[in-house]
Amino acid sequence: MITIAYSCAIFRGRKLKAMGVQNYICRLREADRLPRRHSTFWVGLYGQLWVSGWDFCQELVESLMRLNPNKLPFYQRGLR
Repeated sequence: MITIAYSCAIFRGRKLKAMGVQNYICRLREADRLPRRHSTFWVGLYGQLWVSGWDFCQELVESLMRLNPNKLPFYQRGLR
């Protein structure tokens, strides 16, 4: 069971890195740190939380963006 869970997290992490959304999930590097900050396993685990959180908050964010329309271009650029 542990092997299957670990493999699923690794595969999901690789998929998220290939999609290019790792920048949104976590910081890639710290200022004084040479190696990367998070492993593919961590990105796979935390990425699932990030995606479910995005789905949960999307309607709330869109309603808030309607209240302040001058920020809408920045929000839309971030979505792209």
